[in-house]
Amino acid sequence: MTTVGEAVGALLMREGRRAGDTYLIVADGNLNGTEPFVATYPDRFLNVGIAEQNAVSIASGLALNGKTVYLWNCSTFLLYRPFDQIRVDAAFARTRLRLIGTSTGLTRSASGITHIAIEDIAVMRALPNMTIVCPGDLLEARQLLEQCHDLDGPVYVRFPLENQDLPEIHAPGTRVALGRAVTVTDGDDAALIATGSMLVVARGWVDEFAEAGMRVRLVSMPSIKPFDTSAVAALVAERLPIITLEDHSVIGGLGSAVAEAIADTGRGVPFRRVGVPDRYPYVVGSPDYLNNHFGIPGFPELLAWISDHAASHPQEYVIP
Repeated sequence: MTTVGEAVGALLMREGRRAGDTYLIVADGNLNGTEPFVATYPDRFLNVGIAEQNAVSIASGLALNGKTVYLWNCSTFLLYRPFDQIRVDAAFARTRLRLIGTSTGLTRSASGITHIAIEDIAVMRALPNMTIVCPGDLLEARQLLEQCHDLDGPVYVRFPLENQDLPEIHAPGTRVALGRAVTVTDGDDAALIATGSMLVVARGWVDEFAEAGMRVRLVSMPSIKPFDTSAVAALVAERLPIITLEDHSVIGGLGSAVAEAIADTGRGVPFRRVGVPDRYPYVVGSPDYLNNHFGIPGFPELLAWISDHAASHPQEYVIP
């Protein structure tokens, strides 16, 4: 298995050999898996300490001078504390800065609210010029990280825990492209759209749905901005009930992007967002504990929902 840090480290080594202008900047902490890059190119590694605003400004300055710069941190520290610098020095200036965020969603919830990034996609989506990718498995991570190299403007890459193994969900040879959804399994009873670390959960649910007699199409959406509105429109055209699954607030993330795409078609289908509800946790615990605390629906609830809507999905609801 390959961890998140190892996947990023492998990319850094490839780019370091290829271009000779690749930099890694951190604001305290260590991204396990990047040690070979640091050891091989110590003059292209900078730890600025607990100074997140400085980290973004330094990284942006290097990028504006033609360097390929990766900035890593836990997402709450990477994005929230230096938001003004990201907005002005990176997004407004169209700086080719690659922001690598880990510990997203509820993955580090045992550390409390300072480490819970459930608004990060929503915040980044609102920034013009910002690209957002949420790889859900190793293949998506490798291909999207490579494709981000040549993009103009900043990129936010969203990962779960830095030491977490990346699953292998897609078949070898699957092509993943920025701005495109990937169909993982076929089905005509409903569609389940997942992103990031929830893809492996969704894959397991689809197998459970099949055992219960429901053929659910699994769609991976690793690119949040740009977003594949045409893939959603195609599901609406088939009149499939749609569920979204994300480790993020139900506001502003994948669920909102899909809802907007559905609305743009001028048609309606049964639709349900599964994610963190619009409130903060005032308790501390594991991700499973907080899922239960929030009442986030799981397989049994969604099976019942699909059963209620699958029989009626041939009906089309057209917005007047």
